[in-house]
Amino acid sequence: MTAVDLFMRLAQTHKPDCHMSLDGPPPETVPDPEEMARTLGSDVVGRYAAACRPVYEDLRRVIGQVSGLLILARLTSRTEIADLNEMQLCRARWREAAERLATLEAPTGLSQHKVQLTSAHHFSGEAMNAFAGLRSGVDNSTELDRMGIQIKRAYAHLEAASSSKAGLQMVDFTHACCSCAQQN
Repeated sequence: MTAVDLFMRLAQTHKPDCHMSLDGPPPETVPDPEEMARTLGSDVVGRYAAACRPVYEDLRRVIGQVSGLLILARLTSRTEIADLNEMQLCRARWREAAERLATLEAPTGLSQHKVQLTSAHHFSGEAMNAFAGLRSGVDNSTELDRMGIQIKRAYAHLEAASSSKAGLQMVDFTHACCSCAQQN
């Protein structure tokens, strides 16, 4: 391998902390289900958009909880995070999201939207399940780094499936002090 080949290979490799270094479909913005329903005049798409809301909300909360627990693990070096009541509640919500995702039928034109939700579910689950592998008395920083990358990837997928018009948004600003600027 020449020096140029080595440089090109390194230049095309993701940084170790890049969430795109994980396998799976890339996070990409997808059509807004609510807008598709209006454009196509489809009740099927409208029902899909309504069915997405609880899945989206579950995933938004799971990603937030796992992120918080990851911060706790980093700051305190605690390894029993998997046994905390908060983690058990997070797992229950994650399982509920899995059940809802399993029954969610994406109509024509919105299959990539469901892929984004499914990917957010997958990566948040990977990060959540990794807490069980943390060990006391050892340096867990490599595993914690990987979990951080997984949760960033989950967030990126959920953000790609976001739509404020469809009620799918990471942060709801409708009651914020500046919400008057958001009125249509």
